Amino acid sequence: MAAQDNEHAGNDPIIDEREERNPFTGEEDVTTGHGEREPFDETDEHEGVDTEEPEDIAEDLAAKRKRIEMDTEARHEAKKKRKRDLKKTQLKKQKRDYKHSLKLLNVIDKYIADEQKDEEEEEKKEEELIKIFQEQQKKWYKYRNLRRERLRAMKLLREEFIKVLEKLEDYFRGVSSDEDSEFDN
Repeated sequence: MAAQDNEHAGNDPIIDEREERNPFTGEEDVTTGHGEREPFDETDEHEGVDTEEPEDIAEDLAAKRKRIEMDTEARHEAKKKRKRDLKKTQLKKQKRDYKHSLKLLNVIDKYIADEQKDEEEEEKKEEELIKIFQEQQKKWYKYRNLRRERLRAMKLLREEFIKVLEKLEDYFRGVSSDEDSEFDN
Protein backbone atom coordinates (compact mmCIF):
# COMPACT_ATOMS: atom_id res chain seq x y z
CA MET A 1 0.00 0.00 0.00
CA ALA A 2 2.87 2.34 0.79
CA ALA A 3 4.37 1.69 -2.65
CA GLN A 4 1.00 2.45 -4.23
CA ASP A 5 0.77 5.73 -2.28
CA ASN A 6 4.26 6.67 -3.43
CA GLU A 7 3.25 5.83 -7.03
CA HIS A 8 0.22 8.14 -6.87
CA ALA A 9 2.12 10.87 -5.01
CA GLY A 10 3.40 12.44 -8.19
CA ASN A 11 -0.13 12.74 -9.64
CA ASP A 12 -1.62 14.63 -6.71
CA PRO A 13 -1.75 18.32 -7.71
CA ILE A 14 -1.97 19.61 -4.16
CA ILE A 15 1.10 17.73 -3.03
CA ASP A 16 2.97 18.74 -6.22
CA GLU A 17 2.14 22.36 -5.59
CA ARG A 18 3.43 22.10 -2.01
CA GLU A 19 6.59 20.40 -3.15
CA GLU A 20 7.35 23.21 -5.57
CA ARG A 21 7.43 25.77 -2.80
CA ASN A 22 10.60 26.13 -0.81
CA PRO A 23 9.64 25.31 2.79
CA PHE A 24 12.11 27.82 4.22
CA THR A 25 11.34 30.87 2.05
CA GLY A 26 7.82 30.14 0.89
CA GLU A 27 8.83 31.02 -2.68
CA GLU A 28 8.23 28.86 -5.72
CA ASP A 29 10.88 26.43 -6.85
CA VAL A 30 13.25 27.53 -9.60
CA THR A 31 12.46 24.45 -11.70
CA THR A 32 8.92 25.60 -12.54
CA GLY A 33 10.07 27.79 -15.35
CA HIS A 34 12.08 25.09 -17.09
CA GLY A 35 9.49 23.16 -19.02
CA GLU A 36 7.40 21.85 -16.15
CA ARG A 37 3.70 22.55 -16.23
CA GLU A 38 1.53 23.90 -13.50
CA PRO A 39 -0.89 21.31 -12.12
CA PHE A 40 -4.04 23.22 -13.08
CA ASP A 41 -2.77 24.79 -16.29
CA GLU A 42 -5.53 26.20 -18.52
CA THR A 43 -4.49 24.14 -21.51
CA ASP A 44 -5.37 20.82 -19.85
CA GLU A 45 -8.18 21.44 -17.39
CA HIS A 46 -9.09 17.78 -16.61
CA GLU A 47 -5.62 16.52 -15.83
CA GLY A 48 -5.29 15.64 -12.13
CA VAL A 49 -9.02 15.14 -11.75
CA ASP A 50 -10.24 11.55 -11.47
CA THR A 51 -12.27 10.85 -14.58
CA GLU A 52 -12.50 7.06 -14.26
CA GLU A 53 -15.67 5.17 -14.80
CA PRO A 54 -17.51 3.47 -11.85
CA GLU A 55 -16.52 0.03 -13.19
CA ASP A 56 -12.88 1.07 -13.12
CA ILE A 57 -13.29 2.30 -9.55
CA ALA A 58 -14.93 -1.00 -8.54
CA GLU A 59 -12.08 -2.91 -10.14
CA ASP A 60 -9.53 -0.72 -8.34
CA LEU A 61 -11.33 -1.21 -5.03
CA ALA A 62 -11.50 -4.98 -5.60
CA ALA A 63 -7.79 -5.03 -6.42
CA LYS A 64 -7.03 -2.95 -3.31
CA ARG A 65 -9.22 -5.27 -1.20
CA LYS A 66 -7.42 -8.27 -2.66
CA ARG A 67 -4.02 -6.69 -1.91
CA ILE A 68 -5.12 -5.89 1.65
CA GLU A 69 -6.38 -9.45 2.13
CA MET A 70 -3.12 -10.83 0.71
CA ASP A 71 -1.08 -8.52 2.96
CA THR A 72 -3.18 -9.56 5.97
CA GLU A 73 -2.78 -13.21 5.08
CA ALA A 74 0.96 -12.73 4.59
CA ARG A 75 1.20 -11.04 8.01
CA HIS A 76 -0.73 -13.92 9.60
CA GLU A 77 1.53 -16.44 7.88
CA ALA A 78 4.61 -14.51 9.01
CA LYS A 79 3.22 -14.41 12.55
CA LYS A 80 2.52 -18.16 12.45
CA LYS A 81 6.03 -18.76 11.10
CA ARG A 82 7.54 -16.66 13.90
CA LYS A 83 5.51 -18.66 16.43
CA ARG A 84 6.68 -21.94 14.86
CA ASP A 85 10.27 -20.72 14.85
CA LEU A 86 9.94 -19.60 18.46
CA LYS A 87 8.51 -23.00 19.43
CA LYS A 88 11.32 -24.74 17.54
CA THR A 89 13.97 -22.70 19.34
CA GLN A 90 12.23 -23.33 22.67
CA LEU A 91 12.15 -27.06 21.92
CA LYS A 92 15.83 -26.97 20.97
CA LYS A 93 16.62 -25.18 24.22
CA GLN A 94 14.54 -27.69 26.19
CA LYS A 95 16.26 -30.62 24.45
CA ARG A 96 19.67 -29.06 25.09
CA ASP A 97 18.79 -28.38 28.72
CA TYR A 98 17.48 -31.95 29.08
CA LYS A 99 20.68 -33.39 27.61
CA HIS A 100 22.79 -31.20 29.87
CA SER A 101 20.68 -32.23 32.86
CA LEU A 102 21.16 -35.90 32.00
CA LYS A 103 24.91 -35.39 31.62
CA LEU A 104 25.00 -33.52 34.93
CA LEU A 105 23.02 -36.29 36.63
CA ASN A 106 25.40 -38.89 35.22
CA VAL A 107 28.39 -36.91 36.45
CA ILE A 108 26.81 -36.46 39.89
CA ASP A 109 25.91 -40.17 40.07
CA LYS A 110 29.48 -41.10 39.13
CA TYR A 111 30.85 -38.65 41.67
CA ILE A 112 28.59 -40.05 44.40
CA ALA A 113 29.55 -43.62 43.49
CA ASP A 114 33.26 -42.70 43.55
CA GLU A 115 32.84 -40.96 46.90
CA GLN A 116 31.05 -43.98 48.36
CA LYS A 117 33.75 -46.26 47.01
CA ASP A 118 36.44 -44.03 48.52
CA GLU A 119 34.61 -43.99 51.84
CA GLU A 120 34.30 -47.78 51.82
CA GLU A 121 38.01 -48.11 51.01
CA GLU A 122 38.88 -45.69 53.81
CA GLU A 123 36.66 -47.65 56.22
CA LYS A 124 38.37 -50.88 55.16
CA LYS A 125 41.78 -49.28 55.68
CA GLU A 126 40.68 -48.01 59.08
CA GLU A 127 39.37 -51.46 59.99
CA GLU A 128 42.66 -53.00 58.85
CA LEU A 129 44.60 -50.46 60.86
CA ILE A 130 42.40 -51.13 63.87
CA LYS A 131 42.95 -54.87 63.46
CA ILE A 132 46.70 -54.35 63.12
CA PHE A 133 46.68 -52.10 66.17
CA GLN A 134 44.62 -54.62 68.15
CA GLU A 135 46.98 -57.43 67.10
CA GLN A 136 49.95 -55.31 68.14
CA GLN A 137 48.21 -54.57 71.44
CA LYS A 138 47.60 -58.30 71.97
CA LYS A 139 51.23 -59.06 71.14
CA TRP A 140 52.40 -56.28 73.46
CA TYR A 141 50.05 -57.50 76.17
CA LYS A 142 51.34 -61.05 75.73
CA TYR A 143 54.92 -59.73 75.78
CA ARG A 144 54.18 -57.73 78.94
CA ASN A 145 52.55 -60.74 80.58
CA LEU A 146 55.47 -62.94 79.60
CA ARG A 147 57.93 -60.34 80.86
CA ARG A 148 55.96 -59.97 84.09
CA GLU A 149 56.00 -63.75 84.53
CA ARG A 150 59.75 -63.82 83.83
CA LEU A 151 60.29 -61.00 86.29
CA ARG A 152 58.29 -62.90 88.91
CA ALA A 153 60.22 -66.02 88.14
CA MET A 154 63.51 -64.09 88.36
CA LYS A 155 62.35 -62.51 91.59
CA LEU A 156 61.54 -65.92 93.01
CA LEU A 157 64.90 -67.26 91.80
CA ARG A 158 66.65 -64.25 93.32
CA GLU A 159 64.85 -64.76 96.59
CA GLU A 160 65.78 -68.46 96.53
CA PHE A 161 69.33 -67.53 95.59
CA ILE A 162 69.48 -65.07 98.48
CA LYS A 163 68.12 -67.76 100.83
CA VAL A 164 70.64 -70.26 99.51
CA LEU A 165 73.42 -67.69 99.91
CA GLU A 166 72.29 -66.96 103.43
CA LYS A 167 72.22 -70.68 104.22
CA LEU A 168 75.62 -71.06 102.62
CA GLU A 169 76.90 -68.12 104.57
CA ASP A 170 75.47 -69.57 107.75
CA TYR A 171 77.06 -72.91 106.87
CA PHE A 172 80.44 -71.28 106.21
CA ARG A 173 80.13 -69.34 109.43
CA GLY A 174 79.26 -72.51 111.22
CA VAL A 175 82.18 -74.36 109.58
CA SER A 176 84.58 -71.54 110.16
CA SER A 177 83.50 -71.19 113.78
CA ASP A 178 84.03 -74.93 114.19
CA GLU A 179 87.48 -74.63 112.71
CA ASP A 180 88.28 -71.63 114.84
CA SER A 181 87.15 -73.46 117.88
CA GLU A 182 89.34 -76.44 116.90
CA PHE A 183 92.32 -74.20 116.46
CA ASP A 184 91.64 -72.57 119.73
CA ASN A 185 91.56 -75.80 121.49
